[in-house]
Amino acid sequence: MDQKKKLEVCVTGGTGFIASHLIRALLHKGYNVRTTVRNPEDVSKTGFLWKMPNAKEQLRIVQADLMEEGSFDAAVSGVSCVFHTASPVAINPDMNPEVTFVRTHVQGNINVLTACTKSPSIKRIILTSSCSAIRYDYNHTIEDPPLDESIWSNIEYCKEYKMWYAMAKTLGEKEAHAFAKERGLDLVVINPSFVLGPMLTPTPTSTISLVLQFITTGAGEYPNMRIGWVHIDDVVTAHLLAFEVPSANGRYICSGEVAHFGDVLQMLYNKYPKLKTSESSCSKEKGNNIFHTLDTSKIQSLGLRGFKSLEQMIDDTIQSFHQHGLLEYLL
Repeated sequence: MDQKKKLEVCVTGGTGFIASHLIRALLHKGYNVRTTVRNPEDVSKTGFLWKMPNAKEQLRIVQADLMEEGSFDAAVSGVSCVFHTASPVAINPDMNPEVTFVRTHVQGNINVLTACTKSPSIKRIILTSSCSAIRYDYNHTIEDPPLDESIWSNIEYCKEYKMWYAMAKTLGEKEAHAFAKERGLDLVVINPSFVLGPMLTPTPTSTISLVLQFITTGAGEYPNMRIGWVHIDDVVTAHLLAFEVPSANGRYICSGEVAHFGDVLQMLYNKYPKLKTSESSCSKEKGNNIFHTLDTSKIQSLGLRGFKSLEQMIDDTIQSFHQHGLLEYLL
């Protein structure tokens, strides 16, 4: 513990879903944590971080912006490891997403990695990518072997079906690997699937905000999407292992079971029938209902021995919404 308290790490995007859980875990383990946000003075967004155990003694919140070159120089200076979890997630429908969203994502990664090259104290960088950078391609069938870390999403497929998030994650991660190799950086990448679990932030963000939006708006179409699902606790464990195990290298798929969005909704409604206020149907969208399974043997060999069940992911997510007053009834 004393050795850990001498180490300081940086977590980018501290008010995000994954980042906030990672910060809490790092503080609990005794690390000093420096995290970045766009506006440290906005207590409505950052106040919850200061309420975490050990935060007053071990946490620093500093300003940085993904799209400002040089913005992360001071933020990462002197730390031992950088967990780069921050990424733009909102797509402006009035702009060309291929130009704006994708390029913004790629450039954000490069800006952070460039800052890391200026700090010789940094021993490793952990990048949070996504299984979306792995699973999109033509001609996937149910007979295919599980997808592993050697597989990349097909950029032309992403363009054809307008999978801009997947395209951004794929190109962003590829550019990060190339940059790290060229500049001699030790880069390890975690590729989580669709993350569920309890929220720590004042309002839902990222993947759980999509779940809440659907179950609270009632009637409508749910995504025709078959994806892997993973509990936030397992995602945090994967990040910690990538940091603490010296032999960690390359990419790591982090995912529980694969299921269609509609099947997960049905599981949710079976457990919480009053949340189903009206009928919904599957959308007719194409390109997202890809039959696949995921090979998680690499992250398991690193030390993540098993994944939490889909039932527990759903329970922890819904119970958290209820505790935050976002759902009035459960039973």
